[in-house]
Amino acid sequence: MGCREPAQWPAASMGVFPSFFVLNPIVQMGPRNAVGPKEAFHDGHLYKKEVETTAAHCGTVQFNTPIVQFVTFYFLGIGIWGIFVPSSIKKRTIMLNVSKFFLLLLLKLALLVLYIGPQETQSQIRGSSVNVNTSKGKTTISVKNGRRNSFSLEYEGEITLSDDDEDIVAISRGGYLEIKKSAFGNRRRIFIEPNNGGGLIKKYYVGSSEESFESEGRKWLAEILPEVVRSSTLGAKQRVDRIYGQGGTTAVLREVGNMESDHVKSHYIKLLLKKNPKNSDLVAILDVIGKDINSDHHQADILKRNTRLFLANENTTAAYIRTAGSINSDHHKAEVLKQSIRDGAISGAQMKSLFTITESINSDHHKANVLLETMKNRSLNAANTNLLISTARNIRSDHHKAQVLKAALLSPGLSESGYNTFLKSVGSINSDHHAANVFSALLDKKMDAKSLGELLELAHRNVSSDHHQANILKKVARTQPLENGNLEVLLTALKGMNSDNHQADVFKQLAGLNFSAAQLTHILNATKSINSDHHQAESLAAFAPAVRQKGDDLKETYRNACGSISSETHYGRAIRAIQ
Repeated sequence: MGCREPAQWPAASMGVFPSFFVLNPIVQMGPRNAVGPKEAFHDGHLYKKEVETTAAHCGTVQFNTPIVQFVTFYFLGIGIWGIFVPSSIKKRTIMLNVSKFFLLLLLKLALLVLYIGPQETQSQIRGSSVNVNTSKGKTTISVKNGRRNSFSLEYEGEITLSDDDEDIVAISRGGYLEIKKSAFGNRRRIFIEPNNGGGLIKKYYVGSSEESFESEGRKWLAEILPEVVRSSTLGAKQRVDRIYGQGGTTAVLREVGNMESDHVKSHYIKLLLKKNPKNSDLVAILDVIGKDINSDHHQADILKRNTRLFLANENTTAAYIRTAGSINSDHHKAEVLKQSIRDGAISGAQMKSLFTITESINSDHHKANVLLETMKNRSLNAANTNLLISTARNIRSDHHKAQVLKAALLSPGLSESGYNTFLKSVGSINSDHHAANVFSALLDKKMDAKSLGELLELAHRNVSSDHHQANILKKVARTQPLENGNLEVLLTALKGMNSDNHQADVFKQLAGLNFSAAQLTHILNATKSINSDHHQAESLAAFAPAVRQKGDDLKETYRNACGSISSETHYGRAIRAIQ
């Protein structure tokens, strides 16, 4: 895009001003290299949020901000308005007041700049990012250490640094190294490649002109190379080997503390871990990962790649779990925990810490996945099973909570106390569908009257749908031995249902089972809780074949139950069923 005059600029560049004003306030600061941004800022005397620099051949710095537009437009309006004010005294008074107003406004703006500017600058200086691209043996690295300390390098082959990190002493055949840096319009570049004799050709450029390497280039390389190696992975293996040889793990971790980029820190730590450090050093490394690396991605990547190394003993395992807890991302934290469960020998005592970290995961999906992975790969004792079920209770999603609880039912560590915790967790499920599914899964195990009573009472309190309640009771009829008080528990739950249709469905399910005369007496009397004559008659008729086989006393009980039917038609149908 070419350089355009202000009058050619699109209307969007004029902010809120209409196009017919053709107002594009531009402070021409002279030739581009004559005045730097800092000087231009002070000469402009205006707070600016943005400085737009034109293409190199335009050679100007332009300030185009809403404040400049407002001030220009306001003074223009005052000037035009002042022409039509009849009294010269009045005109001077008004202009004097306007001038005082704007002087005060500009003073406040200047104070605002002094307060905000340094904070923005410091945040930019502290910020660090590294972009690495490797293709066909060539590596390109772009480093941004704030606004003033950014550079890029490109290299191919094996680069050998001097022991003081201030010079390049060797490059493998066919390789090269190029370092470029720009600051305030001043561009400098160094290019190094091997010659045929095994030495190096070093060239130094300022702008587009080549300068003497020995006089200025060597000095600049010595200044920038330490920054380059600490801000990138250039020569990382050589440096870790050298630093580790001089001072061990402590020295390498100290050097990691001097770095800004999490990418570079994690690369150095991965190289350090290949040295097979002792257990106390592993604890120190884990502390650095948890405290000095901010990136959840890089923290998780190191932990997952070295799970078995970190979980080799109790001390390092405790440090590992502690470091995993410092990860903010639910996804990365869950992935680390699942990896540790799959690969590590976490003790029963340490499982408590793992569940504590799992508790801190906000995502129901990731929390449930960690708990499911735990049950899949670990045999939990009673205490840890209780902890798992308690953790599941805090899952907000009924779907994920039900998924975990159904899996927990298969755990051999589910004790009697764990069962009570389990029921409380089921009671926290709001969805009738998911609660009924868990209750149904519970009924796959044989239950005594006390446990069944607790389950059915909880189902009655927490499942409002008669359809789902009926399915639970039919499951009871199919899977549970209805003796020793179990039948009475079921009939009590059945009487509490509101839907006559669903009650009748359960009674008809019971009619297919074998009962004693005493049990049938309880069942026939329970049909009186059905309000609908049609459904009560259907229910009684379903038991008629069994009643005919049990004698006259039970037939009398049957007729007595039919007595609560008001409709002659339905009453007659029920009575004829036993004749």
